[in-house]
Amino acid sequence: MSRQQLLTRLKTKGYKLTQQRQQILEILLTTTSRLSALEVHRLLQKRQVKISLDTVYRNLRLLVEIGALQQISLQSGAVYELVQQDQLHSHVICVDCEKVVCIPAGPALQNSMELAGAAGFTILSHNMEIYGRCSGCSNNNSDC
Repeated sequence: MSRQQLLTRLKTKGYKLTQQRQQILEILLTTTSRLSALEVHRLLQKRQVKISLDTVYRNLRLLVEIGALQQISLQSGAVYELVQQDQLHSHVICVDCEKVVCIPAGPALQNSMELAGAAGFTILSHNMEIYGRCSGCSNNNSDC
């Protein structure tokens, strides 16, 4: 999702672009990896932005609610990634090393989304996570 799409989404949902929210968005837009709330907070502190960890959590939850972020649940806690409008995908997560791999949405997910629409739902987002062991952890390989 681009900066402009994020700003438009906030505005259409009735939210203001506060200075703190703008700083959080800049972190998310300039980072290629998935981040936890604590990692976002640490990066903001490095930029000398005064913001509480609670405020970071509240803003991340808001961005998930409006469909701008996707929350991925790991055993060690949640991480967040920007939603890519044109890339419907799910996640495969290793239960040992917490490696996350994106996989394209298959026909089953597409069918579920269509059925939800037919049932009168407007789809805001989806979250499909598959848990297992990656090949490195399955082989007791220390490369993970």
